[in-house]
Amino acid sequence: MVESKGSPFTFADSNGRPTGFAVDLLRAAAKEQNLTLDIRIAPWPEIIANFKQGQYDILGNVAYSSERTDFIDFSVPNLVQHGGVFSRIGGPSIRTAADLAGKRLAVMSESLGHDYARKRNWAATLVPIMSLEAGIEDLRAGRVDALFNMQLVTMHYVRKLGYRDVVLTPIDCTDLNYQMHFGVHAGDADLLWRINEGLLATHANGTYRRLYEQWIGPLQPQRLTYRKVRPFLLPVVGLVLAIVGVFGWQRWVLLRESRQAEELRLSEERLSLVLEGSQDAFWDWDVTCNQVQRSPRWASMLGYAPEEIASTLDILDGLVHPDDAPLLRATRESIWQENDHFAKEFRLRAKSGEWIWILNRGKVVARDPVTRRPTRIAGTHSDITERKLAEEEHARLQSKMLETQKLESLGVLAGGIAHEFNNLLTVILGNTSLARGEMEANSETGDRLDNILTASNRAADLCRQLLAYAGKGNFAIGRIDLNDVVEETARLLDLSLSKHTVLEFALEKNLPAIEADPSQIRQVVMNLVINASEALGDGSGKIRLETRATRLNSRDLAEAKLATDIEPGDYVRLEIADTGCGMSSDVLAKIFDPFYSTKFTGRGLGLAAVLGIVRSHKGTLRVTSEPSQGSTFCIFLPVAPVGAKSISLSSQSPVAAPARARVVLVVDDEAPVRQLVMDVLNIGGYETVGAEDGQTALEIFRVNPHRFDCVLLDLTMPGLDGPKTLTAMRAHQPEVVGVLMSGYSELDLRVSLAACGAAGFIQKPFTPDILYRKLADACRVI
Repeated sequence: MVESKGSPFTFADSNGRPTGFAVDLLRAAAKEQNLTLDIRIAPWPEIIANFKQGQYDILGNVAYSSERTDFIDFSVPNLVQHGGVFSRIGGPSIRTAADLAGKRLAVMSESLGHDYARKRNWAATLVPIMSLEAGIEDLRAGRVDALFNMQLVTMHYVRKLGYRDVVLTPIDCTDLNYQMHFGVHAGDADLLWRINEGLLATHANGTYRRLYEQWIGPLQPQRLTYRKVRPFLLPVVGLVLAIVGVFGWQRWVLLRESRQAEELRLSEERLSLVLEGSQDAFWDWDVTCNQVQRSPRWASMLGYAPEEIASTLDILDGLVHPDDAPLLRATRESIWQENDHFAKEFRLRAKSGEWIWILNRGKVVARDPVTRRPTRIAGTHSDITERKLAEEEHARLQSKMLETQKLESLGVLAGGIAHEFNNLLTVILGNTSLARGEMEANSETGDRLDNILTASNRAADLCRQLLAYAGKGNFAIGRIDLNDVVEETARLLDLSLSKHTVLEFALEKNLPAIEADPSQIRQVVMNLVINASEALGDGSGKIRLETRATRLNSRDLAEAKLATDIEPGDYVRLEIADTGCGMSSDVLAKIFDPFYSTKFTGRGLGLAAVLGIVRSHKGTLRVTSEPSQGSTFCIFLPVAPVGAKSISLSSQSPVAAPARARVVLVVDDEAPVRQLVMDVLNIGGYETVGAEDGQTALEIFRVNPHRFDCVLLDLTMPGLDGPKTLTAMRAHQPEVVGVLMSGYSELDLRVSLAACGAAGFIQKPFTPDILYRKLADACRVI
């Protein structure tokens, strides 16, 4: 499609069809290249506006200027014209440029002539005109004093219309050379090349000469002499060389643009492959018209089809997570403040309703040179949901690990303290028990000894809770029915609870057995029920005890406490819930810390002990609570494996003294403990020999290994400890009966006890009855 206006170049004939020199020349060039044209004519301002909007493909009769190269690629010149100033006979005398001062000078609107006249120092008032015919009529009617336009075109019109009162002035405007071209859209190299090739063909086959003489005038006289040609020979040769040079330069430009276009195509193809391989989406925002071009991956990343996503920026505001909306606004504000690059992470809602984490990276491609506001911004979207989930999981595991390390560190500290205290309490309890047995009943000294025993037992109980928190309590593991433990413990506590407190039971029948120490589980139930009762205070309320079988998966374990090394599987759930005062989140975060308590009289070891017992039984727990909404403690203990032995909940009866005196070698580096054990055994009918360390005990034993019925050894001693000493003794006498004693629990020492062949274990502190029973059990084979 070609748009232009002006006779003899482009105009409409009597039938309204486009005709003229430029029309016929373009048709001839198009015919050479097999191009189909739809030629239209219109005023120049309308032409240029429609061309910029993409409504036309080719411009006719367009003059070259550097300003127009932004949107026009020009063909080789097809005609050269010069500007000229025209006046009318009978009007103001205009013979020099100075005569134009103060005059009204008509110029074609939005043309190179208009720019030329504006830049010249003519001091004339420029009057824009929409067409040459209108300008000539204005000049003849006296509405303007002069007309500035192309000489060739203007003189053609004047002759055609028969006007004799419009003449060309002597003002020199030859520095305005109008090289007439055909123009195409910038970057349309293929169409430009075909037009140029067609123009070359018209010169070669004589069509150009014929059309020029038809519309403009003789191109060359029919008879020329050398004398006539000589003044023009050099300019003509120069013009020919210039035309050849222009054609050569144009050919080089076209080849370069062709290579650049191919390189651009390959680059775009590589970019497309990279984006496709990276699964990233890209977007391009034209800020001026608020239109966003998005790749199909942008929509599919959120589960949408491309047509479901509007091409405006507002769609992003409707999809972003409410918590991330301020970040999005802050990013836009930073872009408006000269920040050309950005990379932000936020969440967008997918079509399914889930939140997708997006890494949005972008760059300001163009800014307005005056306001510096962005006019174009482009970037990419990357789906980083998996990475964010992995980071959250890592943070959760890190928190679990730190919590476990804290518990282990505190457990080691608590266990060490309890062990040392147990040694002291063994001496206090043992000697006090012996002294009390020697005193007369109801004596004042006996009462004081009773107070010492009471205080010592309370201290021993405190040590047991410390060991329970450390996971080192005294354990007797076996298959038990959790329902039996809950019912038995509840009966014991029922009388001590407030009359306003109601115990409710929801115990599942045929509950799978668990492998646990009944006394430790009893302590868990007791501590939680007492805590629930205290949460109810003096008011009325209820405590619900529920058991049921359940299966824990990875998500359940992620929400629980102490679940870093616990496998999913079958568990028995114990739930103890109250309707009491509840706890705030700050209190809830500290309730398992040793010695933390919200009660004035509390020691802060009840829940710490619960935590240690659950941990030592390879279980986990979960707590939920809100102020004034009560609290719920859920304990999960693994189901007992097939083949685990059962254990009775009943207590054992006292043991009688041995029928004959048995000889016991007592080995302990703590002299008070060693002497106490020897005194208790002597009172119980045993014969004892003492040794202060393992090496001394081994030397005594080697002298007469068959003398001793039993060897009672402390676990930890300098030099040879208890297990090493017993191992060395069994090398001399394999039948020797060895019993180890320690402030630590039997559960922690199972491996050591089995390795050295110990026949029994006594945990400190102990009473004389416990000592007699343990020795009787160990020496039963004697």
